[in-house]
Amino acid sequence: MDFILGIIVGVLFLGIIVFIYRKRFSKHKTEEQSVVLLEKIRNVSKMITVEGDFSEIMHFEDVKDVFLNLITSKKKAIVLANAKVFIGFDMKKIKLQSNPNNKTLVLEYFPDPEILGIETDIQYYDVKHGFFNKFAAVDLGELNKKVKINIEEKIPDSELLLSAKSKALDTVKIIEQMVSTFGWKLNYNDIAFKDTIKLKEKNK
Repeated sequence: MDFILGIIVGVLFLGIIVFIYRKRFSKHKTEEQSVVLLEKIRNVSKMITVEGDFSEIMHFEDVKDVFLNLITSKKKAIVLANAKVFIGFDMKKIKLQSNPNNKTLVLEYFPDPEILGIETDIQYYDVKHGFFNKFAAVDLGELNKKVKINIEEKIPDSELLLSAKSKALDTVKIIEQMVSTFGWKLNYNDIAFKDTIKLKEKNK
């Protein structure tokens, strides 16, 4: 009788140890999984949602006075630039809080769309050097900068940023799908996408 009772107690004791160990292992594994999920989302880095094409024509002219301002030397050129602008979201600015107990990621903050990059194809026409005032590599670099600045100033007047904002919810849905593949859920109930919905209705 004592032998049987000893076996029962031993089995119960072993069962308790296995349960505690399994629970701790499962919790540790879930916490590791939440870290992996957060890193995967942030490693996407920047997600481009909208592209736009811009053209810029700039007439450049520079007059230089030489010989005590007795002579002027002029250089000029026509600059034609075609640019592709990329608008989207910087995923590293997203704020997420993990809850391993119920395998949920809470989206606390989602950033506004921003300019992620500008690719320019610049060509020069009717380039004329002055005898004492010639184009140098520095001049071409400055022209490139001016072209980019001019294009950046045009972006707010276009609908690119609004169009990108209308895709904010779609971007969150992509994150939700990524999270669901790990068996987790994404909670974004506290993030307002009212502007997104209005923009989508406007575009229909």
